[in-house]
Amino acid sequence: MLELKELRSKTPYIVLQFLVVAPNEHQIDDARKLAKELGVDNIAFKTAQIYDYENGNSLIPKNENYSRYRYQDGKYSLKNKLLNHCWKVWQSAVVTWDGTIVPCCFDKDAKHPVGTLSTHSLKSIWQGKAYTDFRASLLKSRSEIDICTNCSEGTRVWETN
Repeated sequence: MLELKELRSKTPYIVLQFLVVAPNEHQIDDARKLAKELGVDNIAFKTAQIYDYENGNSLIPKNENYSRYRYQDGKYSLKNKLLNHCWKVWQSAVVTWDGTIVPCCFDKDAKHPVGTLSTHSLKSIWQGKAYTDFRASLLKSRSEIDICTNCSEGTRVWETN
């Protein structure tokens, strides 16, 4: 890092990401100190996606600034309203370890494959029927797509310092 600083180079711009969950939220100040010691350009604190959050979960941070969920009336719910739009499926795709293309990073288990690079080009997958159909279903009713129901779209997921 020191060499880049000595050269006064603006690239690469290095961001240290810290995923905040209840067991490590007490270490936020330590993470800031580490970022300073390492000389990174920025540190970003990311909220975690939690499965089965409705009845609480030991991973949900106590500090609501670092949580995607709100506690109200004895239950947890997403802070964001689930609107029928999402920029991700028009801006990026995710390639899994085996070359399967999925619509976004919330499809962690590749339940919604839209193609595979072993048999098709990225361009043909991007413009293909499976991807087009997925995008249309999202615009129709995002709440009916399992990977979208716990998505951070519309929720602040990054806290930078």
